[in-house]
Amino acid sequence: MIFRAITISGEVGSGKSSLAKALAALLPSWRGVNTGQRFREFCNSRGMSIQKVSLLPDEIHKEFDASQLELLRNEPNIIVEGRLAGWLTRELEYVFRVFCFAPFDIRVKRYMVRDEVSRSNAIADIEYRDKRDLEKFKRIYGMEDYRASHFYHLQLDTSNRSPIELAKLIIQEAGLTL
Repeated sequence: MIFRAITISGEVGSGKSSLAKALAALLPSWRGVNTGQRFREFCNSRGMSIQKVSLLPDEIHKEFDASQLELLRNEPNIIVEGRLAGWLTRELEYVFRVFCFAPFDIRVKRYMVRDEVSRSNAIADIEYRDKRDLEKFKRIYGMEDYRASHFYHLQLDTSNRSPIELAKLIIQEAGLTL
């Protein structure tokens, strides 16, 4: 199978963004897409603030997800990092789907550094976002859990290897060449 798209999914602090950047660096003819940045631009173009993402109507999330899926259908050599990216493409054969995970404590430490918050704030934020997202995805799509292994070709523990090491593993597993 020839893959022409790669998705990197995972929970908050699981290493999605770092891994996607490393992968794009190793595959210079591929374009990396950050779902969070794209969603901010999507909302801004509609005069909406992403600051209260949980208050945005479900239709906005569905419309954005449909645009993400369209992007993945039409653009070759693309790496899309985002929580639902893998689940959204579960029926597209040419997409190599990766799920990142890490122990909760590692995720908390990463979040603390990235967002410059205290440990207690990081824990509260991650627990809230994880719970909210699972509830939102179930409400919008009827999905029980986007993290289920059958949606992905590869599940990676990001806690004990560098993003470059993991990116090389993805390239190998997807049958791509450097």
